[in-house]
Amino acid sequence: MAHRWTKNELTTLKRYYKTKGSKFISVRTGHPFYSVIAKAKELGLKSDSIRKWKEFELIYLRRNYPSKPVESIARTLKRSTDSVYGMIYKLKINIPVPKKWTDEDLSQLKKLWTDKKYSIDEIAAKLNKTRPATHFQAWKMGLRRPQVWRFWTKEETVFLRKNYKKLTYKEIAKQLGMTQASVFKKAIRMGYRLRGKPRKWTKEDDEFMIQNYMRIPSREIAEKMNRSIDSLITRAGKLGITRRKKRKISSK
Repeated sequence: MAHRWTKNELTTLKRYYKTKGSKFISVRTGHPFYSVIAKAKELGLKSDSIRKWKEFELIYLRRNYPSKPVESIARTLKRSTDSVYGMIYKLKINIPVPKKWTDEDLSQLKKLWTDKKYSIDEIAAKLNKTRPATHFQAWKMGLRRPQVWRFWTKEETVFLRKNYKKLTYKEIAKQLGMTQASVFKKAIRMGYRLRGKPRKWTKEDDEFMIQNYMRIPSREIAEKMNRSIDSLITRAGKLGITRRKKRKISSK
């Protein structure tokens, strides 16, 4: 069953709908975009971000749907697929009869919807449904997508403390199922600002770079000097070294 609008969600709707639009509110509250639009209409709210359909767009849509995919039409008109689907429904042009959801479909939707490893588009593809149909069915069932942010557990904090010197933030994020930015911010809050101070470049290092940068692959140089490839490229730029071959200027 669809969840009701809470006081905080209504506050978000009233505050941001005019400037941010339905998609922004949908992400913030977990309500489908069409539910957001319906609620905004009920409250008499209008959005500046909604672009009205022009006559030439309607003509193009009538001529090309369903012979062209909705994604192609959306790219041509520079609109979202949700916007195109909404206008197709409004114009009542060639609307296919939706297939009924089987018990197996509903069970799989319930399992996939709460798994943050899958995007909504991937879930729809697995179920052989459209994105709007998938989103609407999940809304009817009262399913909620995983929150973008969440509190760190004790186990996750201990894992970060033990591994922040051994693994990169990207590797830690993959292990914990988080974003790299989330791991980085948590490390900063815990006082883990650097894994080690950057090493200064010596004259010997520069001479080695000048002699070998054009001859040896960057990865091998990085291993020998115990530095990152990005560090090598940056230093090579400062030394005026480049791997690009100079174009020969032909004299006429």
